[in-house]
Amino acid sequence: MAEIKKRNIAIIAVLSLVVIGQFISSDEPQPIASTQQTQEPEQTQQAQEQQDSNATDSQTPTSSAEPSSSPSPEVVRTEPVSTPSPTQDSTIADLLAQLEIKAESSLDYDRDLFRHWVDTDGDGCNARREVLIAEAIVAPTIGARCELIGGQWYSAFDGVTTDDDSSFDVDHMVPLKEAWESGAHSWSSLRREAFANDLELPGSLIAVSASSNRSKSDRDPADWLPPLASFRCQYLEDWLQVKVKWELSVDQREFQAMRDVLLVCP
Repeated sequence: MAEIKKRNIAIIAVLSLVVIGQFISSDEPQPIASTQQTQEPEQTQQAQEQQDSNATDSQTPTSSAEPSSSPSPEVVRTEPVSTPSPTQDSTIADLLAQLEIKAESSLDYDRDLFRHWVDTDGDGCNARREVLIAEAIVAPTIGARCELIGGQWYSAFDGVTTDDDSSFDVDHMVPLKEAWESGAHSWSSLRREAFANDLELPGSLIAVSASSNRSKSDRDPADWLPPLASFRCQYLEDWLQVKVKWELSVDQREFQAMRDVLLVCP
């Protein structure tokens, strides 16, 4: 009997330990807590990655962004000297404003200091012949050594027409002596040669009747204008263009004569 009692006590003790063990086990942290702890670092990491992404976006260079709506400053290009339209008074006024007004030089002039009628491009025709070919109203035949056969020419100074090129002169719009007195006296011989054979600027050289060219001689617009009144505006415009291109000065009378006519030209 006593032995049975001891066995029952032992069984009760074992059961008590089991119950106590289950109770203690129920008090231990559940796996969900571990899961939450695992999720929290993941969420923290995701949040950190999002912050890093936002920070990266905010630090991205703006070079790929769309351009600002404000207009870019315009690039001002300076146009080369060109023949202005006689209808653009502002252009004529601007050219007049570029002129230096000063007294002419009194240094002795020598025409030989301006080497002219040279064959600049080496095609066998000198500058004089090039002008006659370019300005012919009926093209001549060009023979050996640039001999001109046939052809017809018109003199804008006085309205004369000819089929004999030897009766025409090729005039320097600004005479060589006038250029000398207006600044060419200080030029190098090469610059004077370039001026005397200038085929680049329209109107710098012009084929006209010999009689009108001799009438003009070396006088400036204050003392001479073409007999053909309809050509005077173009004549003064060409004179102005040459003076501006070659940076030649004008005296007061010359400037006044040009301005008075040019600013009322149609």
